[in-house]
Amino acid sequence: MPPRPCRPLALLAASLLALAFAPHESVAAERPSLVNTRIRTPFNANGHSSTIDGRVFIGNIREDHATTTTTWHARVFRPEAVTYDAQGRPSFSGVFSSGRTVDVRNGENALAFCFTNPAQPYTLSGGTAVYQPYLFDSQMYGGPPNRFRRRPVDLRVSLPFTAQADISSFTTGNLEFLTTVTGGELRGIEPTMTSDGRLLIYQGGPSNNGVIDHLMYSYNPTPCAASGWSNPRPLSMMVNDPNPGVKRYPLAWQPLKSALGEPFGTTTTGALIRGAYVWVDHEGRNVLYTAVVYTDGARREAVSLVGADTNWTAYHVDGSINTDRSDIAHLFYSGPMWNFEQERSPAQNFPPGASNEAKYLPVTKTHDVLALFGSNTSDYNEIDVGDLTHPFHVLFLPMNELVTRAGAYDLTRTPDLAGRFYTGTLTGTAQISPGNAVTQPASGSPWEPQGKGKALVLPGGGALTVNLTDANSTVPGVGAFARGFTVQLAIKPDANINTGCTGNPYRYLLAKSGGLDLIYEADNTVQMSFVLNGQRVRMGRSPALPVGAWSHVAYTWDGVTGQFNEYLNGVSTGRALPVVTGSFRLGTGALSIGAGNVMNTQACPATGEGSFRGAIDEVRFFSHARSNRSVCMTTHGADCKDAAIQGTPSAGQFGMSQQQPTCNGYAALGTQACASSMHRVCAQRGAHDALATSTNVYETIQQLIGNRPPISLMGVPAAATATDVSVACAPIQHQSLAVTFEELARKHAGCADDRVAQSLDCGAAVHRWCNSLGWTTGLLFEVTTRPWVGCFNSGLIQDVPKDQLGPASNAGSFTSADGRLEVSRWCQARGYGAGVIQELGAGTFANVHCFQPAMTVPWKFTP
Repeated sequence: MPPRPCRPLALLAASLLALAFAPHESVAAERPSLVNTRIRTPFNANGHSSTIDGRVFIGNIREDHATTTTTWHARVFRPEAVTYDAQGRPSFSGVFSSGRTVDVRNGENALAFCFTNPAQPYTLSGGTAVYQPYLFDSQMYGGPPNRFRRRPVDLRVSLPFTAQADISSFTTGNLEFLTTVTGGELRGIEPTMTSDGRLLIYQGGPSNNGVIDHLMYSYNPTPCAASGWSNPRPLSMMVNDPNPGVKRYPLAWQPLKSALGEPFGTTTTGALIRGAYVWVDHEGRNVLYTAVVYTDGARREAVSLVGADTNWTAYHVDGSINTDRSDIAHLFYSGPMWNFEQERSPAQNFPPGASNEAKYLPVTKTHDVLALFGSNTSDYNEIDVGDLTHPFHVLFLPMNELVTRAGAYDLTRTPDLAGRFYTGTLTGTAQISPGNAVTQPASGSPWEPQGKGKALVLPGGGALTVNLTDANSTVPGVGAFARGFTVQLAIKPDANINTGCTGNPYRYLLAKSGGLDLIYEADNTVQMSFVLNGQRVRMGRSPALPVGAWSHVAYTWDGVTGQFNEYLNGVSTGRALPVVTGSFRLGTGALSIGAGNVMNTQACPATGEGSFRGAIDEVRFFSHARSNRSVCMTTHGADCKDAAIQGTPSAGQFGMSQQQPTCNGYAALGTQACASSMHRVCAQRGAHDALATSTNVYETIQQLIGNRPPISLMGVPAAATATDVSVACAPIQHQSLAVTFEELARKHAGCADDRVAQSLDCGAAVHRWCNSLGWTTGLLFEVTTRPWVGCFNSGLIQDVPKDQLGPASNAGSFTSADGRLEVSRWCQARGYGAGVIQELGAGTFANVHCFQPAMTVPWKFTP
């Protein structure tokens, strides 16, 4: 691992960290990225399901076809028993209890828990945790097959919430078959349910006759009911379901698409989603399923995800969960969602008040990681969902094989995860690796630079080409100009890439005529060039990269200041680079990866212009200058976090539209886009100011470089013109947490989902949530796969008649740009820097909270 360059802020942080810990304390272990690391577990079963709190697993461990008997095994998952090795990887050797078994009749191999009250999955009785959900499965024998049914179960856990917890009793009740609103049966297999017990998703068929191989759903307004289920429909028809109950699930908000952008069918005769072994997350945002037929003829390969957090596009997961192309039948996976997250507030936990600080899942430290347990595969994997949606993505090539809409591998192409559908096509000798071994470091350590999942393998004389199209010249960075740009990729030069070569055998890693090129030089350095203002601007040679090993290379350019940055494994190289202001675009046409626009197949291209030999992975373009921290967090295997505190970010990064593109003017100040943008400028600026002004060094440093999230300051508009906004950042002493809309809706029913994140309903819900944690004031400052809430204390809290705030507030436009600024002006007149409305009282009063900001800084909407 190369040494980290020291910057003034990083040095200050390191010095303060040393002072912050008393002699008897030790620094917590770092959290590695595990998205490329498959971990074995002792949990083994066929079909399985886990409870809402993630603490009880039931799996099918035996089937006797002669007696139509199935054995279900219930085991306690004990996070208290998780251990971590020296590199931060979890071990599950003692985590699953021995458990108890029950024999049931006529059932197939899959089952799903259903809780009528997800807020209380268990009760405590005499020191025992009592779970009384329903279990849904389908009939295999003794009548028409594949008929869904339910039965109550009683599961009792002794010594709950300890490393010794186990199942003390496991009993089941009477069966009832499920029926629809028209009295018909529900026919299918492999059920899975949202945590509210209302949405059932399964493998079945549009004729509802027991035929399978398609993803289907049914909805019931009564949780876990035996009757009243909607007539089953293909999953891709959720988008046109007229039932408002269905519309509340994010899966239903947009049409579902294939990896090529083709829509899945919205009629029963269309191109429906072919899949098996489905699992739906708790809030109905995404479904996980297997998409491709395995060697045994069943659909048991290519674990995939589709839903709101994949841009409603089928994503064949590139990472540890799909190790080799057909190495093993992947069947059932499920996850505990966020219940074991380290950052989760004890108030959110089961049992209430428990801390996940020392025992946590997932391990990968980014915003949105799914922790998934496989039963047939006896494994644990993590999927970074947040990696898939980014407002500035231009291109994201994961370099794994493509899965077609019909559910088959296409080994000649790789998808574009940026949502532009700039699909990459292999040419010449290029291939997608059949397994993940090529992206792993030789040591197997999660702390060495590595690729992710599959990779593009280039033995020489091959490339991957992308046809960039933009008919209306509206895609920033392609046909439309952008005021910033970022290029990221991982490369692994062949160990003998230039052995025996003479002359200057330079080779292309990237080539786009009139746009950019990245050259692998004969001395194992790389050199990036951009075409700016009609001239090719060269960066000069990077430090030398190792051969036969992975390196992450990234270049950012801020067109406002003209500043370039070069990062190697997530850390700035500190080289002096050119300064060029202006705008940039790639232009349309062919982008070549791994070779020039004209293929050169020579093993030793004596006069250059050659093709690369080795592997390339995770090629990503962004239409803005990413921060050092953002680059670091997407650099797999690199230990770069403490060096990625950007003490002096370039000015263009602080334009509001450079943080979120639709925060581009005064009218947008009331939107979620501007709430996110204000948070991001405050969080990045806050890192510098926090160290300069903190009165609690330990907490500040822990937030900056520890295992907790970084400084997550919220922002409020303090003043604005048509071109600029002054952002008041919340106090440094605060708490920021991810919650779910399900949790917020318990505080205020109107705060139901992303679409109302900046409404007064969510304002009230967040206020009450923060109050329950001991803070006076709360803001919903970000929405990723879930809402992020910041809590802090205000100096003045007062119910104010709305006509005293201003005309917008008096008209009820509290969340508009004018309304938000009226509140801040009211607070400023009373000696405070800014303010927010938390609740409405009696229709005419606004509950105003005024606070003194950590800092107030003006920024342009569009730099």
